[in-house]
Amino acid sequence: MFMSSRRNLLISVFIVIFFAGSALAEQVNYRHDVQIPPPGEIGPAVYLENPGVPLSPPANPQVGDSWTWWLWTWQPMPPHFEEMVCTVRGVSDRAYVVVQEDDWLVTIDQADVDSILFHWEESTPGPYPDQGIFEIDSLSFGNPPDELDGDPRIYLMWYNFHINADGFFFFFDEFPEGTFPEYHSNECEVLYLNPTSSGGPSGDYMHAVIAHEFQHMIHWKYDDDELLWVNEGLSELAMWFYGNPDNISSFNSNPDNNLTVWEGGWADYIKTYLWTLYFFEQYGGHPAVYALVHEPLNSMAGYDAVLDDFGYSESTEDIFSDWVVANFLDDTTIEDGRFGYAGDDLPNFQAMTYSSYPVEATTAVNNWAADYYRFQDIPYEDLVLTFDGADDNEYSVRALVIHESAATEVLDMTLNGSSQSGTLTVSGLDEGDQVILVAASISSTGGPMYSFTAGDGLGVSTDPSSTETNLNMIPSSNPFSSSVTLQLNWGADATQTVVVDIFDIQGRMVNSISTDVFSPGAASVIWNGQLQNGTDANAGIYYARVLVDSEDCTVKLMLLP
Repeated sequence: MFMSSRRNLLISVFIVIFFAGSALAEQVNYRHDVQIPPPGEIGPAVYLENPGVPLSPPANPQVGDSWTWWLWTWQPMPPHFEEMVCTVRGVSDRAYVVVQEDDWLVTIDQADVDSILFHWEESTPGPYPDQGIFEIDSLSFGNPPDELDGDPRIYLMWYNFHINADGFFFFFDEFPEGTFPEYHSNECEVLYLNPTSSGGPSGDYMHAVIAHEFQHMIHWKYDDDELLWVNEGLSELAMWFYGNPDNISSFNSNPDNNLTVWEGGWADYIKTYLWTLYFFEQYGGHPAVYALVHEPLNSMAGYDAVLDDFGYSESTEDIFSDWVVANFLDDTTIEDGRFGYAGDDLPNFQAMTYSSYPVEATTAVNNWAADYYRFQDIPYEDLVLTFDGADDNEYSVRALVIHESAATEVLDMTLNGSSQSGTLTVSGLDEGDQVILVAASISSTGGPMYSFTAGDGLGVSTDPSSTETNLNMIPSSNPFSSSVTLQLNWGADATQTVVVDIFDIQGRMVNSISTDVFSPGAASVIWNGQLQNGTDANAGIYYARVLVDSEDCTVKLMLLP
């Protein structure tokens, strides 16, 4: 039946295309979501005459029945629809295996068909060996649609796409032919699969692709406007349910990749797979995943709604903060197990390594992404870490203390809510211990820039409130890009001249600025971002320190490029 309530998605239509290849080479084993060209940019439909071949299926299709299908093909370019004769080669309680005539006994044979139906109906090699793909996906995500043909079976259509791709689900098939000009419909529930893909139609990889595509079909029924990163993550989880998840690569070598932005690269599949597997393991299992598919809110808002419905106090920001640590450590023995995975073994995540100190850096991180920094050969018993992020962003900063002869610790850095800055001292380090600084953005908005330092504190206190004083120094802007005005106030009359010294991250004084007191207990100093010799200072962290009548105050400044 035509579902008139569904929105016309023609403007932003995507099909999921899986690029096949060797599991050992990520540059080959690569997937893309390919946008369907808009009307006017696709090739013309090719109508072929097939005498004696029906244009629609019989009432009760059986093995050997043939009819003409509309199939999307990439040969010749541009992509276009062609009429092709296809034949039913296998039937089960919940599926038809249909093969395009040119592929039968060339890229797919009866043994392949039998294997496909066995894994669809009866058994899978993963955590649920007594269930087939249909049952696993239906129980996990929901019942599949049945919009037009009144037949509960799903068509598994195998044909050579003539492009290095694995499979896709076309939602056009859920609408009557003619609903979308330029796009054709076979008016049934069908998954399109490429028998020339890696491992062939009998391989576990392609059977996992069937599970992946089946999730897309089910998800369309319940939440057809969900963002791609959520939808793809659930389809990746379906591959894990089957027992053949994607190999983890690419994302771990460049983790500064916004989880909520989908560009179709291999790393995008892996980041959404890991996020969804982590959520499944830590927050509600199958019931929570099922609720997520059925939740009308999208993206992180949908995840937050499910967390609330299931009574969790954690927000998506909390989960993301733990997730980026779990990606690096993958150790379920720490604390309550939330810093690792039970269902997969993760490779090492890339971290920038430092071995000489002090360390100072100004860099950037994408929203909903993380950077990792490894400090090794630490010459101090206590390592002092500072962080200062963009004020309009929100961050999670942690130190992972990897002891050579003790359990790993996960320490939180408390950040000031308005300045997104903080300090953390990692104490009691022994020779051979390492510290990993994890800097993550846990927001969809805000600037990407931040600075961090690592050292022994340099003898400069960055916390003016640590000693009782009436003296304070307030910068006009921080961070700043050219000059900053430092407003000084104290509680009594003082000398008629005050001096503000500027130190770099290594504790060296790089400038000294004096000014007259313009009223009792108040003064103003401008630092123009230059060194004592008049040259421009490099971007980074600096400290402004003032001494007035035996009281001192220090403020950390960040000079932007």
